[in-house]
Amino acid sequence: MLPEAVAIVMASTDETTPHGIFHLSDPSGVSVIRNCQQRGFHPHEESEDGNPIYEHCSHVFLNAKLEYEVLDLR
Repeated sequence: MLPEAVAIVMASTDETTPHGIFHLSDPSGVSVIRNCQQRGFHPHEESEDGNPIYEHCSHVFLNAKLEYEVLDLR
C-alpha cells in the first residue's frame, strides 16, 4: 500500500507481452486491494468506479545491461 511500491510481472508463456511493470491505481486499485479478504493468488473484482486496478509505471524503465538474480521465496 506504499505509493512507491511497484510489481514486476513476468509471463513467460505470453509471447506478445512477456513482462510488465505496474502499480496500483489510486484510489480505485488501492481500495480494491485494501478491502480484499482472500489469500494466495486470485483474481480481483473490478473497482466500484470502473477504473482499472493497475496502471503501467511510466516512471520505471528496464535496463537491459543490468545484471540481476531472481529468487523464488515461496
